[in-house]
Amino acid sequence: DADVGWGVRASEYFDKHSIKNVTVDGVEIDWEGEVDRGWVKEINCLEWESFAFHPSPLIVLVFERYNRAADNWRFLQELEKATKVYWDTKDRLPPRTVKIDLNIERDLAYALQAKECPQLLFLRGNKILYREKG
Repeated sequence: DADVGWGVRASEYFDKHSIKNVTVDGVEIDWEGEVDRGWVKEINCLEWESFAFHPSPLIVLVFERYNRAADNWRFLQELEKATKVYWDTKDRLPPRTVKIDLNIERDLAYALQAKECPQLLFLRGNKILYREKG
């Protein structure tokens, strides 16, 4: 356990002050569980090249888990619904969809000129064609 100051261990602090997940429309946001079952893959800067330098369209959600969590979660849910609609049409593949956390992938977000969240970037061949902000 790390010392969080004033002689208090981290485990003692979080026993008294637990982190509560935000609830949106009666559903608790589960960022960690969403990683395993979501339609939009979370990537890091090391994976960026394998996704960006490809001729097919790429949609990037730049989000923050804990700042304006409800807005970011709703944005993600809408993107997942749209991706699923494409998959269900069966006559064409959906655009590739990924997400990056602004607070974790700071260098990548900076390179994409993404300073606020949520934000959707529409890319083709590593070129941003369109940007949609929150």
